[in-house]
This record gives sequence, structure tokens and C-alpha cells, in this order.
Amino acid sequence: MVATVQTGPAASATGTGAQAFTRVPFEFTGKAGEYFKIWIVNILLTILTLGIYSAWAKVRRKRYFYGNTSLQGAAFEYLAEPLQILKGRLLAFGLFVVYIVASNFVPPVAGVLAIAFVVLFPWLVIRALSFNARYSAYRNIRFDFKSGYGKALAVHIGLPILAVLTLGIAYPAYAYHRSKFVVAQSGYGTTPFGFNAPLGNFYVIYLLAILILLGGIVGLAVIGTALSFLPELMGQAAAAPNPAFTVLSAFAIMLVMVLILLTARAYIETATANLVWSNVASGGNRFASTLDTRAMLWLYLSNAAAILFSLGLLIPWAEIRMSRYRLSQLTLLATSDLDRFVAKEQEAVTAAGEEIADFFDFDVGL
Repeated sequence: MVATVQTGPAASATGTGAQAFTRVPFEFTGKAGEYFKIWIVNILLTILTLGIYSAWAKVRRKRYFYGNTSLQGAAFEYLAEPLQILKGRLLAFGLFVVYIVASNFVPPVAGVLAIAFVVLFPWLVIRALSFNARYSAYRNIRFDFKSGYGKALAVHIGLPILAVLTLGIAYPAYAYHRSKFVVAQSGYGTTPFGFNAPLGNFYVIYLLAILILLGGIVGLAVIGTALSFLPELMGQAAAAPNPAFTVLSAFAIMLVMVLILLTARAYIETATANLVWSNVASGGNRFASTLDTRAMLWLYLSNAAAILFSLGLLIPWAEIRMSRYRLSQLTLLATSDLDRFVAKEQEAVTAAGEEIADFFDFDVGL
């Protein structure tokens, strides 16, 4: 089902006048029972093959989630083959073994390898994002990702170092540039994605998250202080502390602190996702995300409880539940008929030719 909506000047490509969009919702049709069969087989075979089957497990999982995610009746596709992923994982495992051996027998070499990994890391990020994009498709058109090494180095090495040196003040800038790096270097067919979220909005999100944390901690401290003076206010002598009560009080405080931290995390995740997705555009089309912090917090808590009390067996149910909610809140706002846009991309891709072969054509497993 689609609906036509009017948007204000900010949504217009030219910034003048109101522009009509056709609202095309994303749909997710995955079912916990179906996915549980895939999940349990993946775990058992991965254990029995000492991890080798993990490449096939990843492909089966991603194909299930992609195949059950649709837009205007057409499902997404994951086109990678397990052997491509296995190559990357064997390479990563080999490098890890070399590092462990070197760190135990030749410590100076381990230091050199650690520096080499830092230098190599931006390239690995590019390879991982490129692989995932190029082997993801919608209506037989692949996505794409292209970036230079220098830009990846600045975003994934330079900005984290700056965030540490500024005691976290630069972290929202890192979050902004990391999102921009992924979106602005990506594309659908021959059409690149655009990203126009303001940097200041990221600082607002993290500032409000800090206020949530501080407000929760202050509130907890006030309640604890009030309870400690309760016997005196009631004219009763302070009784000797009960060890069991002390343990329960500490446990209750810990649970409240976890709840406060989860609330801040849920807010950051939902606000950031809404900000990023609602500022992604492609060929005049854009997206809208309407995740709710309270709904996300409830999913965190209820999923965690279900997984804990089922000893992990409800992990597939939790994953399906989270995916269904996320996609139910994501909408494509198309400026024109989506079928025409896709047809135009198919013609452009066919005319330009689609070259995806590469010597390093494997998933590095980030």
C-alpha cells in the first residue's frame, strides 16, 4: 500500500515549494519458527566443523533476512557465495595466528604487526563495505560502495584518536563522519546516495543522552538518601544493617543503573537511526525513519529476558522481532514512480556494464 504525502521545503530537492512524495513502506515477513531452524542448524554445523561452516551460516542467515525484506512487493537479495566469505575468514584467522605466535616468541615483531594492522584497517573497512554492497541487490540491480583510502583513514583512525584526545568531545563528530562515510560513498546501480544530516544534531543527541544518564544517577542518589533517613524521619532508632537487605539493595541499585544505561543507549540508537535515515536521499527519493525510544527499550528488555530464561533458545525470536520493528518504522518517500526509477537504473547499469570481479573479492569479516 502506498500513500501520497506533502512535504515542506526541506524535503524538496531545490528547496523551493512543497513536493509530493509517494510513501512506500518496507515490509518484513520473517517468522521466528522458520528462522529458528536455520539458526540451530547453523550453530550445530559451525561447532562440528570447527568454525568452517560459519561462512555458509552467514550466507544462509543473510539470505533469509534479505529475502524476507521487501519494498513494493520486491524482495532484496544477498548474492555472495560462502567460499568468498570463507577466504576472508581464513585470511583473518591466519593473520591472527601469526600475531599470537609473534607476540609470544618475538614481541618486537608483534608490535610491528599491530602498527601494520592499524595502517591496514581502513582498507579492510573499505573491502567489507564494498563486498556487502556489491553482493546486495534489489530488483536485479546491485548496490555499490567506493571510497579512497585517505578518507577511510581519516574517519576510522584519525577521528577516534581525536575523540580520545578530547576526552570524548569529538565523539559525536566521529559518529557523524562515520555515518556520512558509509552513506555518501554508497549507491544503488549508477545513482549515488546523498547525506545531508547536520553535524550539530549529532551533538544534540549525545548531549541529551548524557543528561538522561545524569538525571537517572541523580534521581537514584536522591531516592537512596531519602530511604536511608526514613527511619529517623519516622522517629525510629536506626537498626543494625541487615546483610540480606544490603545485598538486595545493592542488586536493586545495579539493576536500576543497567536500566538507566539501556535507556541512554536506546535513545542514542533510535535518535541516530532516525536522523541518519531521514537524511539519506537517492535520485530525488529519500527515506523516513520513525523509531521510538520507549519501544526500542521495551524490545531490549523483553528480548534480553526471553533469551536469558530460555538459555539462548529464543535468540532467533528476538532477532526476528527486532528486525520486524525496525523495518516497520522505515519508509521510502519516492518523488516519482518507483518502477520507472528502477527501470532507468537497469538501463544505465546495462549500458555502463557491471564489473564486480576483483582479485580481493572476499568478505574480510568485519
